[in-house]
Amino acid sequence: MRYAVISDIHGNKPALDAVLSDARSQGLESFIVAGDYCLSGPWPDQCLSTLRELERAVIIRGNEEYYLEYLKDKDQSQWTDGQMQISYWNYRNISDENLDWLLSLVPSREFSCNEISTHVSHQLDDYITGLPRIFFTHSSGIVERYKDEDVSPEQLQRDIAEAIDQDDFLKSLISSLEEGIYIFGHSHIQWSYKVPGKNVYLINPGSCGLPLDGVRNTLPYTVLDIEDNGSVSIEERRVPFDLMGYAESIKATTQYSEAHVWSEVIMRELKSSREHLSFFLKFVEEYARGIGDEVRPFTVETWENAYKEWSRSQDDKSNA
Repeated sequence: MRYAVISDIHGNKPALDAVLSDARSQGLESFIVAGDYCLSGPWPDQCLSTLRELERAVIIRGNEEYYLEYLKDKDQSQWTDGQMQISYWNYRNISDENLDWLLSLVPSREFSCNEISTHVSHQLDDYITGLPRIFFTHSSGIVERYKDEDVSPEQLQRDIAEAIDQDDFLKSLISSLEEGIYIFGHSHIQWSYKVPGKNVYLINPGSCGLPLDGVRNTLPYTVLDIEDNGSVSIEERRVPFDLMGYAESIKATTQYSEAHVWSEVIMRELKSSREHLSFFLKFVEEYARGIGDEVRPFTVETWENAYKEWSRSQDDKSNA
Protein backbone atom coordinates (compact mmCIF):
# COMPACT_ATOMS: atom_id res chain seq x y z
CA MET A 1 0.00 0.00 0.00
CA ARG A 2 1.38 3.40 -0.99
CA TYR A 3 0.49 6.65 0.74
CA ALA A 4 1.23 10.31 0.14
CA VAL A 5 2.08 11.77 3.56
CA ILE A 6 1.35 15.50 3.87
CA SER A 7 1.39 17.97 6.76
CA ASP A 8 1.22 21.65 7.72
CA ILE A 9 -0.68 23.09 4.76
CA HIS A 10 -1.43 26.39 6.54
CA GLY A 11 -3.98 27.78 4.11
CA ASN A 12 -1.74 27.50 1.04
CA LYS A 13 -4.19 26.14 -1.55
CA PRO A 14 -1.85 26.44 -4.58
CA ALA A 15 0.76 24.40 -2.70
CA LEU A 16 -1.77 21.75 -1.70
CA ASP A 17 -2.94 21.47 -5.31
CA ALA A 18 0.66 21.12 -6.54
CA VAL A 19 1.48 18.37 -4.05
CA LEU A 20 -1.74 16.45 -4.72
CA SER A 21 -1.11 16.70 -8.46
CA ASP A 22 2.42 15.34 -8.05
CA ALA A 23 1.21 12.55 -5.78
CA ARG A 24 -1.44 11.48 -8.26
CA SER A 25 1.10 11.57 -11.08
CA GLN A 26 2.99 8.95 -9.04
CA GLY A 27 -0.12 6.78 -8.91
CA LEU A 28 -0.90 7.67 -5.29
CA GLU A 29 -4.57 7.78 -4.27
CA SER A 30 -4.28 7.16 -0.50
CA PHE A 31 -3.25 9.96 1.83
CA ILE A 32 -2.10 10.54 5.40
CA VAL A 33 -2.50 14.16 6.49
CA ALA A 34 -0.94 15.22 9.79
CA GLY A 35 -2.53 18.52 10.83
CA ASP A 36 -2.29 22.33 10.69
CA TYR A 37 -4.47 23.25 7.73
CA CYS A 38 -5.17 26.91 8.50
CA LEU A 39 -3.52 30.12 9.78
CA SER A 40 -0.83 31.80 7.66
CA GLY A 41 -2.09 31.30 4.09
CA PRO A 42 -5.18 33.08 2.71
CA TRP A 43 -7.16 30.05 1.46
CA PRO A 44 -7.99 27.99 4.57
CA ASP A 45 -11.58 27.26 3.57
CA GLN A 46 -10.56 26.05 0.12
CA CYS A 47 -7.87 23.81 1.65
CA LEU A 48 -10.41 22.23 3.98
CA SER A 49 -12.85 21.62 1.13
CA THR A 50 -10.11 19.89 -0.85
CA LEU A 51 -9.13 17.69 2.09
CA ARG A 52 -12.74 16.70 2.66
CA GLU A 53 -12.93 15.49 -0.94
CA LEU A 54 -10.09 12.99 -0.49
CA GLU A 55 -11.74 9.58 -0.63
CA ARG A 56 -9.00 7.45 0.96
CA ALA A 57 -7.37 9.51 3.66
CA VAL A 58 -6.32 9.36 7.29
CA ILE A 59 -6.61 12.95 8.55
CA ILE A 60 -5.92 14.32 12.03
CA ARG A 61 -5.93 17.79 13.56
CA GLY A 62 -2.84 19.82 14.50
CA ASN A 63 -2.13 22.45 17.13
CA GLU A 64 -3.34 25.38 14.99
CA GLU A 65 -6.84 23.93 14.94
CA TYR A 66 -7.15 24.61 18.67
CA TYR A 67 -6.97 28.38 18.09
CA LEU A 68 -10.14 28.14 16.01
CA GLU A 69 -11.81 25.85 18.53
CA TYR A 70 -11.04 28.39 21.26
CA LEU A 71 -12.85 31.12 19.30
CA LYS A 72 -16.00 29.12 18.71
CA ASP A 73 -19.06 30.80 20.27
CA LYS A 74 -16.94 33.69 21.60
CA ASP A 75 -18.19 37.32 21.49
CA GLN A 76 -16.70 38.70 18.28
CA SER A 77 -17.18 42.29 19.44
CA GLN A 78 -14.25 41.63 21.79
CA TRP A 79 -11.91 40.69 18.93
CA THR A 80 -10.07 44.01 18.93
CA ASP A 81 -6.44 43.11 19.66
CA GLY A 82 -3.65 42.91 17.10
CA GLN A 83 -1.98 39.63 18.01
CA MET A 84 -4.95 37.38 17.24
CA GLN A 85 -6.01 39.07 13.99
CA ILE A 86 -4.95 36.07 11.90
CA SER A 87 -7.10 33.73 14.01
CA TYR A 88 -10.10 36.06 13.79
CA TRP A 89 -9.70 36.34 10.02
CA ASN A 90 -9.51 32.57 9.62
CA TYR A 91 -12.54 31.98 11.82
CA ARG A 92 -14.61 34.44 9.80
CA ASN A 93 -13.47 33.03 6.46
CA ILE A 94 -14.06 29.33 7.05
CA SER A 95 -17.55 28.02 6.34
CA ASP A 96 -19.54 26.63 9.25
CA GLU A 97 -19.61 23.22 7.57
CA ASN A 98 -15.84 23.11 7.09
CA LEU A 99 -15.18 24.41 10.60
CA ASP A 100 -17.39 21.73 12.14
CA TRP A 101 -15.57 19.09 10.11
CA LEU A 102 -12.18 20.47 11.12
CA LEU A 103 -13.01 20.53 14.82
CA SER A 104 -14.39 16.99 14.64
CA LEU A 105 -10.96 15.63 13.71
CA VAL A 106 -9.10 13.66 16.38
CA PRO A 107 -5.51 14.54 17.40
CA SER A 108 -4.11 11.08 16.63
CA ARG A 109 -4.89 7.94 14.67
CA GLU A 110 -3.50 4.42 14.54
CA PHE A 111 -4.06 1.79 11.89
CA SER A 112 -2.47 -1.42 10.65
CA CYS A 113 -1.40 -2.06 7.07
CA ASN A 114 0.08 -5.43 6.10
CA GLU A 115 0.54 -6.10 9.83
CA ILE A 116 2.63 -2.93 10.28
CA SER A 117 1.34 -0.53 12.95
CA THR A 118 1.19 3.06 11.74
CA HIS A 119 0.74 5.96 14.15
CA VAL A 120 -0.25 9.48 13.09
CA SER A 121 0.01 12.50 15.40
CA HIS A 122 1.01 16.11 14.85
CA GLN A 123 4.16 16.28 16.97
CA LEU A 124 7.09 13.96 17.65
CA ASP A 125 6.67 14.87 21.32
CA ASP A 126 3.37 12.97 21.27
CA TYR A 127 5.38 9.74 20.95
CA ILE A 128 8.50 10.53 22.97
CA THR A 129 8.53 12.01 26.47
CA GLY A 130 11.52 14.17 27.36
CA LEU A 131 12.54 14.87 23.77
CA PRO A 132 15.56 17.22 23.82
CA ARG A 133 15.54 20.37 21.70
CA ILE A 134 17.66 19.67 18.63
CA PHE A 135 17.94 21.70 15.43
CA PHE A 136 15.48 19.55 13.48
CA THR A 137 12.73 19.40 16.14
CA HIS A 138 11.79 23.06 15.65
CA SER A 139 12.22 25.28 12.61
CA SER A 140 14.15 27.94 14.54
CA GLY A 141 16.93 25.35 14.79
CA ILE A 142 17.44 25.56 11.03
CA VAL A 143 18.24 29.27 11.38
CA GLU A 144 20.63 28.60 14.24
CA ARG A 145 22.46 25.81 12.40
CA TYR A 146 22.58 27.00 8.79
CA LYS A 147 22.16 30.80 9.11
CA ASP A 148 21.48 32.07 5.54
CA GLU A 149 23.11 29.09 3.83
CA ASP A 150 21.05 27.36 1.14
CA VAL A 151 20.33 23.79 2.20
CA SER A 152 19.84 20.78 -0.06
CA PRO A 153 17.42 17.98 0.85
CA GLU A 154 20.33 15.52 0.84
CA GLN A 155 22.40 17.64 3.23
CA LEU A 156 19.44 18.10 5.55
CA GLN A 157 18.68 14.38 5.74
CA ARG A 158 22.37 13.53 6.23
CA ASP A 159 22.82 16.10 9.02
CA ILE A 160 19.70 14.93 10.85
CA ALA A 161 20.71 11.26 10.66
CA GLU A 162 24.18 12.12 11.97
CA ALA A 163 22.71 14.19 14.81
CA ILE A 164 20.57 11.27 15.94
CA ASP A 165 23.32 8.68 15.60
CA GLN A 166 25.78 10.83 17.59
CA ASP A 167 23.34 11.57 20.44
CA ASP A 168 23.14 8.48 22.63
CA PHE A 169 20.30 9.88 24.75
CA LEU A 170 18.14 10.81 21.76
CA LYS A 171 18.91 7.52 20.03
CA SER A 172 17.88 5.60 23.14
CA LEU A 173 14.56 7.49 23.29
CA ILE A 174 13.79 6.70 19.67
CA SER A 175 14.93 3.10 20.01
CA SER A 176 12.56 2.60 22.95
CA LEU A 177 9.53 3.02 20.68
CA GLU A 178 7.58 -0.10 19.82
CA GLU A 179 8.08 -1.33 16.28
CA GLY A 180 6.00 0.52 13.73
CA ILE A 181 5.76 3.71 11.68
CA TYR A 182 5.48 7.07 13.44
CA ILE A 183 4.22 9.99 11.35
CA PHE A 184 4.18 13.60 12.54
CA GLY A 185 4.70 17.17 11.34
CA HIS A 186 4.78 20.50 13.22
CA SER A 187 8.45 21.46 12.78
CA HIS A 188 8.07 22.24 9.05
CA ILE A 189 11.25 20.22 8.43
CA GLN A 190 11.21 17.16 6.18
CA TRP A 191 13.14 14.14 7.44
CA SER A 192 12.88 10.44 8.11
CA TYR A 193 14.85 7.93 10.15
CA LYS A 194 14.93 4.16 10.67
CA VAL A 195 16.29 2.77 13.91
CA PRO A 196 19.22 0.44 13.10
CA GLY A 197 18.34 -3.19 13.72
CA LYS A 198 14.73 -2.44 14.59
CA ASN A 199 11.61 -1.79 12.52
CA VAL A 200 10.94 1.68 13.89
CA TYR A 201 10.43 4.39 11.29
CA LEU A 202 10.04 8.12 11.94
CA ILE A 203 8.53 10.24 9.16
CA ASN A 204 8.12 14.01 9.07
CA PRO A 205 6.92 15.00 5.57
CA GLY A 206 7.76 18.66 6.17
CA SER A 207 5.36 21.51 5.54
CA CYS A 208 3.43 21.41 2.29
CA GLY A 209 2.32 25.05 2.59
CA LEU A 210 5.03 26.78 4.63
CA PRO A 211 8.37 24.94 4.35
CA LEU A 212 10.94 26.27 6.81
CA ASP A 213 13.81 23.81 6.42
CA GLY A 214 16.05 26.03 4.32
CA VAL A 215 15.33 24.27 1.02
CA ARG A 216 14.06 27.01 -1.29
CA ASN A 217 11.21 26.98 -3.81
CA THR A 218 10.09 23.41 -3.30
CA LEU A 219 7.17 21.80 -1.47
CA PRO A 220 7.93 18.65 0.53
CA TYR A 221 5.84 15.56 1.04
CA THR A 222 6.72 11.91 1.59
CA VAL A 223 5.74 8.68 -0.15
CA LEU A 224 5.29 5.75 2.24
CA ASP A 225 5.16 2.25 0.75
CA ILE A 226 4.15 -0.67 2.97
CA GLU A 227 4.50 -3.78 0.84
CA ASP A 228 2.48 -6.98 1.18
CA ASN A 229 5.39 -8.73 2.92
CA GLY A 230 5.61 -5.92 5.51
CA SER A 231 8.72 -4.24 4.15
CA VAL A 232 8.70 -0.44 4.32
CA SER A 233 10.21 2.10 1.95
CA ILE A 234 10.22 5.88 2.25
CA GLU A 235 10.72 8.42 -0.53
CA GLU A 236 11.03 12.12 0.25
CA ARG A 237 9.73 14.22 -2.63
CA ARG A 238 10.06 17.93 -3.41
CA VAL A 239 7.69 19.64 -5.83
CA PRO A 240 9.05 22.77 -7.58
CA PHE A 241 7.01 25.82 -6.56
CA ASP A 242 7.37 29.59 -6.77
CA LEU A 243 7.27 30.47 -3.08
CA MET A 244 8.33 34.06 -3.80
CA GLY A 245 5.44 34.54 -6.21
CA TYR A 246 2.98 32.95 -3.80
CA ALA A 247 4.18 35.22 -1.00
CA GLU A 248 3.55 38.30 -3.13
CA SER A 249 0.06 37.06 -4.05
CA ILE A 250 -0.95 37.29 -0.39
CA LYS A 251 -0.93 41.09 -0.70
CA ALA A 252 -4.08 40.99 -2.84
CA THR A 253 -6.15 39.15 -0.20
CA THR A 254 -8.32 40.32 2.68
CA GLN A 255 -6.05 38.35 5.00
CA TYR A 256 -3.29 40.82 4.18
CA SER A 257 -5.46 43.85 4.89
CA GLU A 258 -7.04 42.44 8.06
CA ALA A 259 -4.00 40.60 9.49
CA HIS A 260 -1.25 42.70 7.96
CA VAL A 261 1.55 42.07 10.44
CA TRP A 262 1.13 38.31 10.56
CA SER A 263 0.93 38.18 6.77
CA GLU A 264 4.14 40.19 6.40
CA VAL A 265 6.02 37.87 8.76
CA ILE A 266 4.75 34.81 6.90
CA MET A 267 5.80 36.36 3.59
CA ARG A 268 9.33 36.69 4.97
CA GLU A 269 9.25 33.02 5.93
CA LEU A 270 8.05 31.95 2.50
CA LYS A 271 10.72 33.96 0.70
CA SER A 272 13.55 32.65 2.88
CA SER A 273 12.24 29.14 3.70
CA ARG A 274 13.21 29.92 7.28
CA GLU A 275 11.54 30.61 10.61
CA HIS A 276 10.78 34.23 11.49
CA LEU A 277 7.56 34.10 13.50
CA SER A 278 8.94 32.79 16.80
CA PHE A 279 11.72 35.39 16.71
CA PHE A 280 9.20 38.14 16.02
CA LEU A 281 6.91 37.02 18.86
CA LYS A 282 9.86 37.09 21.24
CA PHE A 283 10.70 40.60 20.01
CA VAL A 284 7.12 41.81 20.57
CA GLU A 285 7.15 40.52 24.13
CA GLU A 286 10.40 42.36 24.87
CA TYR A 287 9.11 45.50 23.13
CA ALA A 288 5.87 45.48 25.15
CA ARG A 289 7.72 45.05 28.43
CA GLY A 290 10.05 47.86 27.44
CA ILE A 291 7.17 50.32 27.05
CA GLY A 292 5.35 49.05 30.14
CA ASP A 293 2.51 47.43 28.19
CA GLU A 294 1.15 44.45 30.12
CA VAL A 295 -1.96 43.90 27.97
CA ARG A 296 -2.17 40.44 26.39
CA PRO A 297 -3.00 39.59 23.66
CA PHE A 298 -0.99 42.52 22.32
CA THR A 299 -2.96 45.62 21.33
CA VAL A 300 -3.07 46.71 17.71
CA GLU A 301 -0.80 49.67 18.48
CA THR A 302 1.86 47.58 20.26
CA TRP A 303 1.64 44.80 17.67
CA GLU A 304 2.08 47.12 14.69
CA ASN A 305 4.74 49.37 16.23
CA ALA A 306 6.77 46.36 17.33
CA TYR A 307 6.59 44.97 13.81
CA LYS A 308 7.87 48.23 12.34
CA GLU A 309 10.92 48.14 14.62
CA TRP A 310 11.55 44.44 14.09
CA SER A 311 11.14 44.73 10.33
CA ARG A 312 13.67 47.56 10.17
CA SER A 313 16.16 45.51 12.17
CA GLN A 314 15.71 42.55 9.82
CA ASP A 315 16.16 44.74 6.75
CA ASP A 316 19.29 46.28 8.26
CA LYS A 317 20.76 42.80 8.78
CA SER A 318 19.97 41.85 5.18
CA ASN A 319 21.60 45.00 3.84
CA ALA A 320 24.69 44.78 6.04
